[in-house]
Amino acid sequence: MDDRPSHIGFDEFVLDLARGRLLSPEAQEIPLRPKAFDLLTALAMAEGRPMTKAELLDTVWANIHVTEDSLFQAVRDARRAIGDEKGLRLRNVPRRGYVLEADFRRGSPAVRMSQESAAAAARPSIAVLPFQTLGEPGDRRYIADGMAEEITAALSRFGWLFVVATMSAAVAQVEARSAAEIGERLSVRYLLDGGVTFDADRLIVRCRLMEAASGRHIWQGRVESAGDDLIALYDSTTSAVAAALEPRILRAEIERAMRKGTTNLDALDCYLRALPGYYSRTPAGNAEAIASLEAALRHDAHFHLARALLSRCIATTLWLGVERDPSETIARALALAREALAGDSGDPLILALSGHLMGLFANEHDQAEILLTQALRLNSNSAEIWRLGAWVATFGGESDLAIDRLACCEKLDPISPLMADAQACRAAAMFFARRFDEAVAAARRSIAIAPQATTPRRFLTVALYHRGDFDDARDELNALMQRQPNSSLSRSRATNRYRHQWMTDMMIAGLGASGMPG
Repeated sequence: MDDRPSHIGFDEFVLDLARGRLLSPEAQEIPLRPKAFDLLTALAMAEGRPMTKAELLDTVWANIHVTEDSLFQAVRDARRAIGDEKGLRLRNVPRRGYVLEADFRRGSPAVRMSQESAAAAARPSIAVLPFQTLGEPGDRRYIADGMAEEITAALSRFGWLFVVATMSAAVAQVEARSAAEIGERLSVRYLLDGGVTFDADRLIVRCRLMEAASGRHIWQGRVESAGDDLIALYDSTTSAVAAALEPRILRAEIERAMRKGTTNLDALDCYLRALPGYYSRTPAGNAEAIASLEAALRHDAHFHLARALLSRCIATTLWLGVERDPSETIARALALAREALAGDSGDPLILALSGHLMGLFANEHDQAEILLTQALRLNSNSAEIWRLGAWVATFGGESDLAIDRLACCEKLDPISPLMADAQACRAAAMFFARRFDEAVAAARRSIAIAPQATTPRRFLTVALYHRGDFDDARDELNALMQRQPNSSLSRSRATNRYRHQWMTDMMIAGLGASGMPG
């Protein structure tokens, strides 16, 4: 059982451990990255005892290998949050590590934020309530008890989502009389509950996601497992639930951000407003996404996930053919990706977005694969990371790996708004595997979803050419040139950094023979 207090005060600040918040003297939440919050918590728990760098790395980044740069960034973020840029309170002690020098107190603070101000200030938040047991559990009731723990751990891998500790959720459920009251007590917007049904030869897990304040149901689903393989049950259930919740919570948050209007937007709202444009793969939508992400960074210069997504949207201007200068665009996209990675190397989506661009633009295929592998190790339940990993594998000449990753992406989120891009990647992987019929089919599925996208039409053209449909290839190239008039063979060579020369030769041969200018 977690013996930590619900709150720790140090000087005029309060760490709300149950909700993952740092409160100011006025009881307002101070924006703070999760790892910086964990760092402050560890130092506050030590109550004036210096903690070595090794201790802090092990406590804050348990089971994750990161460099000391991540620690230094968390220290900078924590100091900035408490107004201690000079390091007078959160001090570096030579050869001993870091110490937080303050007057400490434990227990509930005298101040409380209202539900409305807490919800407005906090990032998307969820509590996983204890699962119920149905049927005849016998001595297997512990399975339901562990299910909430497993799902909580899986959801915690999404860096943008705050997940309340299981013990806090259990206490709130016992003490509260309604979903709205649980949400108010925990200051969370979403609740997940469920139950385990025990039959003679199978287990059935049912889950339900709801909006706490309104009680509105957002999603419900079920997972079945036969036999007594508890690990398989936990794995299948947590993977299915996490994969279902990620896009649905994001969509609910996007709708919430859009309803708030256009004034007084904070960084997270700007990020959420960017997502529809990012998904659109159209010049206008992508331009709106760039503007929203730049606004997010003006609100919070240390919002590294927004910086990583901005790098991807800037790269998209190149693929859409609306950039001013290809070399300048590539340089800016890569610079932003590397800055995001340096700022937060523990967020799996940042790892994936940055690695994706390093493989596609910088010809750093080995490093890109390392980053994507690490991202998937940290969060194997994100369809977005599997999709980005498929592009890295495709450009790295690993078509079979790309196809396997796309299968995982589609299984996790078959209704993803980025399914058009996943189908474009499938077309590319099939093309380089010389499976031209399948490449044509995938490209046409992508175009049916996103008619203005140029990437799938490019692979449709070359797949048609290489399977001998020369007239159809010329027609598709004409359609491509209408949408992206600045396309040329030299531009294609410069902006597509495939690992192997034969891959570039295949592309250029098909594009050139179909009529693309030099």
